[in-house]
Amino acid sequence: MTELTSKSDNVKNGITFGLIIGLIYCISLFLRYNMLSSGPIMFAVVACLFYLVVIGMLFFCIAKRRKELGGFINLKDAFQTVFIAILIAEFIYIAFNVIYLKFIDPHFFEKFQASMETFIENSSMSETKKEETLNKFKEQMSGRETNALTAKGIILGYLTWVAITGVFGFIAALIMRKRKPVFDELDQPRQ
Repeated sequence: MTELTSKSDNVKNGITFGLIIGLIYCISLFLRYNMLSSGPIMFAVVACLFYLVVIGMLFFCIAKRRKELGGFINLKDAFQTVFIAILIAEFIYIAFNVIYLKFIDPHFFEKFQASMETFIENSSMSETKKEETLNKFKEQMSGRETNALTAKGIILGYLTWVAITGVFGFIAALIMRKRKPVFDELDQPRQ
C-alpha cells in the first residue's frame, strides 16, 4: 500500500512541478521571442539563464519530494518524480512554441534570420569569413524552418528535449538521493 501511495505522490508532485516549469518555459520563450531585436547574443543569454532556472527547479522538485518522505529519497522515487515533471514541462514548451510560431508570429524565422545577418555583417570578421558564415547560416535556417513545425519535427524536438533535460534530471536525482540508514542504532550515540 505504501508503494502505491508513494508512486501516486511522485506523480502528483511531478505534475505540479511540470506545470510550474512549463510556465517558466512559456515566460522564457515569450521574452526570448520579443528580445530578438536586442540581437542573437541576448537571445542566447536569456535562453541559457532560463534553462539554468529550469534545472534549479528540477532540484527543488526532488528536494520537496524528499522532504515529504521524511528527509530520505531513493533514486527511483527521485527520478520518477522529476521525469514526470520533465515530460509535462517539455510538452508545454513544444505546445507554446508551435502556437507562437504558427499563429502568433508566423514570420519569426524571417526576423531571426535578418537579425543574425545583421549581427554577422556588423562583426569584425573578414569579408570572406562573413560570407562563408552567412551562407552556412542560411543553409541551416532553410532546413530548420521547413522541418521545425511539421509533425515529425515537433515530435523529434519533444523527444530530444525530454532526453536532454532527462539527463539533467537524472543527475539531479543522483545528487539529491539520500538513503535511510540500514541500522538506526548505528546512527544513535552510545550512552
